[in-house]
Amino acid sequence: MGLVAGNALTQEHHHESTSANAPAASLYTQDDLMFLTHMVVHHRQALDMAALVPSRSHREEFVRFARYVDGAQRAEIDQMNTLLREAADRGMPAPHHDMTGDPPMHGMLSKAQMAALAAASGPEFERLWLEGMIYHHQGALDMARAQQEAQFKNRHQPYGIDVLVDDMLNSQRAEIAKMQGWLTQWGLEAPPTSP
Repeated sequence: MGLVAGNALTQEHHHESTSANAPAASLYTQDDLMFLTHMVVHHRQALDMAALVPSRSHREEFVRFARYVDGAQRAEIDQMNTLLREAADRGMPAPHHDMTGDPPMHGMLSKAQMAALAAASGPEFERLWLEGMIYHHQGALDMARAQQEAQFKNRHQPYGIDVLVDDMLNSQRAEIAKMQGWLTQWGLEAPPTSP
């Protein structure tokens, strides 16, 4: 084997072993990891909201929808926690960010809003829940779009996050449309305020 061919093989082997052992820095930025940690917190509130539905509404389709939201959000939380663990295993732990505000971030309900939701039942609960979850989903869409724009701007496709963001944008837009339809269909829309 010639010297040039031998060097090429050595370089190729070095490249393969380097990429196989590449640190998480090549997969994720700190902003990617912050997106995941924030979205996990955001999704957990949706679980709390979904848990309130069966005891406060008798609409079967609404109860089924809350079950669906719960399952979808749990699956995404599991997926995001897995990505965070993989990054940590490669030496890139998630950045710590103290979320003590009320609400802790944009697109989440405050403690007072959650308390009002828990205290309501029937049509009042349904209206508060649908309006609250629409707002909640729009917050997730804002976060997902910002993540997507950063990926595009930086020409960076973080492993697992790019697909997750696409799925969130598609599914949550569809869920918002469904909930807005129910507000109208069930006559729950708040009357317009006079100027």
